[in-house]
Amino acid sequence: MVMIGLEVHVQLATESKLFCSDSTSIKERDANENTCPVCLGFPGSKPVLNAKAVELGITIALALDCKINKEFFFSRKTYFYPDMSKNFQITQYEAPIGTGGTLESGGTKIRIRRVHIEEDPARLVYVGGGITSAEYTLIDYNRSGIPLAEIVTEPDFTTPRQAREFLEKIASMLEHLGVYDSREGTLRVDANVSLEGSERIELKNVTGFENVEKALNFEIVRQRGMIRMGVEVKRETRHFDAEKKTTAGLRKKEYDEDYGYIFDPDLPVITIGDSFIDRLKSSMPELPDQRIGRFMADYGLSEYSSHVLIYSDKHLADFFEKCVEKYRKPAVAANWIINYLLKSLNWRSERISDSKVTPETFVEFLGMMENGSLTERYAKELIKEYVDTGKSPKEILEKSRLSISGTELQKIIAKVLKKNGKAVHEFNNGEGKALQFLIGEVLALTKKQAEPKLIKDLLLKSIKDASIAQ
Repeated sequence: MVMIGLEVHVQLATESKLFCSDSTSIKERDANENTCPVCLGFPGSKPVLNAKAVELGITIALALDCKINKEFFFSRKTYFYPDMSKNFQITQYEAPIGTGGTLESGGTKIRIRRVHIEEDPARLVYVGGGITSAEYTLIDYNRSGIPLAEIVTEPDFTTPRQAREFLEKIASMLEHLGVYDSREGTLRVDANVSLEGSERIELKNVTGFENVEKALNFEIVRQRGMIRMGVEVKRETRHFDAEKKTTAGLRKKEYDEDYGYIFDPDLPVITIGDSFIDRLKSSMPELPDQRIGRFMADYGLSEYSSHVLIYSDKHLADFFEKCVEKYRKPAVAANWIINYLLKSLNWRSERISDSKVTPETFVEFLGMMENGSLTERYAKELIKEYVDTGKSPKEILEKSRLSISGTELQKIIAKVLKKNGKAVHEFNNGEGKALQFLIGEVLALTKKQAEPKLIKDLLLKSIKDASIAQ
């Protein structure tokens, strides 16, 4: 039997760090520039709790149906590692913000053990290799002290795929809540896995949901092999190498008592009232599952289409809703967004929020197909240039208008009709797809230099004239 539990680290969307006023905008900063005595842990420095981080942490706990602890405090988690200059991390242990929640994923209710907030350690930069092979290590303390929420599940997953699906759902939920600061990249995950009563192994700081699934798959195979050979699986922390797709031992896994948790004397016990919690509950936005239900009810979309739009990217779902405000055919819009727009964005490794595509120009694109000025077949080609440039589809089409003479085009059309008599016969018998095929054949021979609307008109006229001549 496989047992998997996850610890998901969420960088909270605050402007300042958890216990000091340093900015959380560190991406363009030089190493160790964005620091102060508090986040570096200098003697005599005093931490002051960021109230916004508490609000965001409680919001996450509420969304996961946790019991909110109205009284909580912070502890010092002691460990000796270069990413924490003061040799302890300020976190929550005995009294976290929330406990005992659930989140349904893939038809299974996953139990949430706890949600707590803590400070992020520094970033380690490995020079001349990876974490296990570097020539030396540099430390950038800019990240030190940035607020994190940690979501800890019970070991309710039995497959790596389940774990990945849960992470995708959590990410979408956090995006809809507006609590997650994605400037530093994806969520960071610690995954714990054990087999058949053996000790559990922790896979530390895995980034990317696909990598979490790969790391767990490798680790399950590795542990099964050890058990078959009669080798004891010892409790340890391991690193996943994303290039080699293997795990390597880092250190013996500590037990909770090894960290010597003590109440942090520099921070007070925090007490929150019912009115504070009620305010956060009342301002809770629509969550992904609720939104899926609304998309199905209001727009007549399938569960699959709703799921793809919402769980792929909240901004993609927002984009869809803006489109259908002006284009009243939700199923058509969803089909083109999911099957063609999203595919082009993925090929460019872009999200809709980072692309040049806008709802206004996409509605223009859909309208051109509807009024016949753009054939569906040509639209599948044009959308690539549209996503690349973000230009108006009308402008793109105008640039590709006829650059060969009308006589040449007529000759090409005559050639296509002669070669594809079967398609002409099918069109005359009411099969509309045959016309699309003929338009595509003409476009190919003109190297897409002729306007599809003009080709369509000339084809129809040529077919009609041929029928009259007979």
